[in-house]
Amino acid sequence: MDDSSTVLFMSIESCKFRKPVLPGDSINIYVEFLQVRGKIAKVDCKAFVDNKLVCESVVTAMIGNK
Repeated sequence: MDDSSTVLFMSIESCKFRKPVLPGDSINIYVEFLQVRGKIAKVDCKAFVDNKLVCESVVTAMIGNK
């Protein structure tokens, strides 16, 4: 992926919102690639605020041109 690429979301699965996120909170998002086929990737995403899990999901996305 380079500066002329963009990520297009295709689907969001198993999304769970665990705790509220408030204005001013810093969100750390960790992504683990589960499967990559060509320009399409399935990734496991977890979002944390103050080291507490606030959201998790499996996202399918495609790398495209701007």
